[in-house]
Amino acid sequence: MTFSAAPWMLAIPCLVSVAAYGLAWALAVGWSLAIGLTAARRRRSVATAAPRGVTILKTLCGADEELEKNLRSFFDANHEPLQIVFGAADPGDPALLLARRIAKDHPHRDVAIVFGADDTVPNPKVALLQTLLAHARHDVILLSDSNVRLSPGDIPRVLAAFDDPRVGMVYQPVVAVGERTVPAAIENLHYTEYAAFLTIGCRLLAGQHTVNAKGQWVRRQALADIDDFVRVGDCGADDYELSRQVAAAGWTLRCAETPVRVIQRDWSWQSLTARNLRHAGLRWRICPWAYPLELLFNPIPWTLPLVATGRRDLAIVAAAVVAAKILLEISAARLLRAVRLAPRFAATIPLKDLFIFGCWFVALFAATAQWRGRTYRLKPGGRIEPVTPPPAAEPALARRAA
Repeated sequence: MTFSAAPWMLAIPCLVSVAAYGLAWALAVGWSLAIGLTAARRRRSVATAAPRGVTILKTLCGADEELEKNLRSFFDANHEPLQIVFGAADPGDPALLLARRIAKDHPHRDVAIVFGADDTVPNPKVALLQTLLAHARHDVILLSDSNVRLSPGDIPRVLAAFDDPRVGMVYQPVVAVGERTVPAAIENLHYTEYAAFLTIGCRLLAGQHTVNAKGQWVRRQALADIDDFVRVGDCGADDYELSRQVAAAGWTLRCAETPVRVIQRDWSWQSLTARNLRHAGLRWRICPWAYPLELLFNPIPWTLPLVATGRRDLAIVAAAVVAAKILLEISAARLLRAVRLAPRFAATIPLKDLFIFGCWFVALFAATAQWRGRTYRLKPGGRIEPVTPPPAAEPALARRAA
């Protein structure tokens, strides 16, 4: 068999991609090890810092997976002074009933439970945050979703960053855990990969902040400087846009030294597809020039042309790249998530990467996205426009009037 260089040209994108992923892996691992080495110093600085009040704005919408355990983790936080503001658009939301019940078990906690949102604001979460913010009493605000579970010591570790008066926002890398189904495993691995693994890499390598609302802390004055949430009411990626506006107002952003955990257990293929198409569509419209770079960090789909050649030598290269990607992702996920990935879900990593690859292309042509039972039109810059009315709007309004 004569050697031909032309087929080996197909291996270049594959090898470049796995090398880029390896660099991101090294940065994430180095970040995690550095955090461990400085743990003693951080504990000393936290111990001597003056108490700083925190208000947690907890947006709720329905009974999420393990919601009670998630909510109790905030009640059990070892920090004072602490205020928790729970809210839902519908006063009859079962999540509010659960929050009230847990609050009765913790009478020492400063808790506010409110409902109602401005129906004219396209983003339902932002509409609710505007309502909750009016009840905040402390200088530092934590924006937290219902599927977040607080770890002991998270609050003092993050608050240390606000000792610098220039810091207006601190964001935590996000890891997702708890998978019990294949779609949940795909979502959790992908979430950890993008919102923790590559977030850390982007920050260390390019100095870019990729902020996620699961662990987004903001100084009250920084919010006031940008008119609170008014300017992000029609943004699909309100967390990212909020960080941009805080930075534009002259405040410093900082990546926290501790990840935040979200719990996602029993996802379906439908929910997995809807969420990833929506997020991919938003990323494509927010930053079109950076969107193609996502393919650079997804090496497994690049192995398909190598296998299609039918050449044994290129098939060996493809197998080596797939094995390297799986090992890199498993090790990074184990380190960042602090839990071992079940072997049956480790085998889903190639499926995950091919699924995300497909969503990347579909999102280029999708004009709408599904979110919380509504259809939204995706517009340039990540803006959203409702196409359908809120689900069960009339019964909710009737209960509110009653």
